[in-house]
Amino acid sequence: MKKLTSASIAGDLLAYLLIPLGVLAVVGTGFAYYLSIAFANDAYDRELLNSADSVAIRTRRKSGRILVDLPPYVRNLLRHDNSDRSFYRIESTTGEVITGDPELPDPPANMPLTKPEFSYGNVGPYRVRIVSIRIPVSEKESERTGDSVILQVAETLKARERFSQMLLVSMVMPQILMIAIGGLCIWLGVRRGLRPLGDLRSAIAKRSQYELTPLTADNVPVEVQPLVMAINDLLVRLRDDLDAQRRFVANAAHQLRTPLAGLKTYTGIMQSFQLPPEPTHAVQQLDTALNRVTRMVNRLLALAKAEPNPAMQLEKKKFDITEIAAETTSDLVYEALNKRIELAFEGSEEALMLNGDPGSVRELIMNLVDNAIRYTPEDGHVTVRLLSDKPDVVTLIVEDDGPGIPLDERERVFERFYRVLGTDVPGTGLGLAIVREIARSHEAQVRIEDGIGGKGAAFCVDFPRTA
Repeated sequence: MKKLTSASIAGDLLAYLLIPLGVLAVVGTGFAYYLSIAFANDAYDRELLNSADSVAIRTRRKSGRILVDLPPYVRNLLRHDNSDRSFYRIESTTGEVITGDPELPDPPANMPLTKPEFSYGNVGPYRVRIVSIRIPVSEKESERTGDSVILQVAETLKARERFSQMLLVSMVMPQILMIAIGGLCIWLGVRRGLRPLGDLRSAIAKRSQYELTPLTADNVPVEVQPLVMAINDLLVRLRDDLDAQRRFVANAAHQLRTPLAGLKTYTGIMQSFQLPPEPTHAVQQLDTALNRVTRMVNRLLALAKAEPNPAMQLEKKKFDITEIAAETTSDLVYEALNKRIELAFEGSEEALMLNGDPGSVRELIMNLVDNAIRYTPEDGHVTVRLLSDKPDVVTLIVEDDGPGIPLDERERVFERFYRVLGTDVPGTGLGLAIVREIARSHEAQVRIEDGIGGKGAAFCVDFPRTA
């Protein structure tokens, strides 16, 4: 048999759908990061090149010297952003610094004429972006020949980094928002898609143990219909098995009760004869054994009737448990008098209505009271009480002042054929098992508490009350 896993269908669907979305979000964020840096560099490199052009047009040769005339407005162009620092340097092709900031890094070697080259470098503690361009210089502006110099303009990276971050946020935030909305839609869609499974679970959970009719597949999705068909097939096979059990119980009741009744009749006849002591004792032992077997058979049949069985389900009706409890207690007065036990009944003045099978509830009370009488010593007390402290619950209490039941045994006494050690009271070990099955069929709860004055045991059955 394959081991069942506890994996969640909803969890698997969400994982298969949301994990790819998360991966796409990470990839998209990385792509947006590099794209924002490229956009920022492109925009600010153009500004940096414009600054270099502003310096280049103010550079010329005069009287054999290289002069750079930078009016205040040109210097302001070099500092178009107050958050960054700007640097420039002009040097000859031989590496001699003509003017500007000498701490700028050396330009690339063998630079072509008028083709700018961009690079990164450090000026003191600052990381800078540098544009290097080789420009010709002449005595007159119209001349295009003469010596050339290398112009470098640099600026720190604060403004472009801030711009790239803003650009990154503007690109990533819509993606994150769309992924979040998409994830929410996926989650809602998964819940909506699995709702038929929840409806199917609720339909099965609401059924009682007696209802084995097939499930309807009208509003069930195509993917779930094979599951519904398999459940219906199981219900059919289970109903057939329970029908076979019902037939067995009916046949066993006839086949066992009739011979036992005949044997009981013969032992009664034999006891009326004048027989020697030895046969008389044997007949008495046989009669006692027949009583035990008859009691066992009756209890087994009562247990089979009390067990969940749709084929043997009796029609439930409303009845007053006060009348049932009073009549059942009266029927057992003779047994209590034989043991000199005081049997008392405390009912209710108002009608305590239940919905169920009166015969089964009578059997439950009979077993509890009979069990209390048998285990309570002579001169003891047994009380049957009905309480209605809560508006929706009726509590039946059968308490005695007998030996009681230890705490660790109070759950096991409801098992079939289990009897508390140390008791010599004859019994079948089925009475309390019958009580629990009848209580379950009436949606009641059975518990054991301490009895009268802290002695003995009190069996409490909480029935749901009917208005």
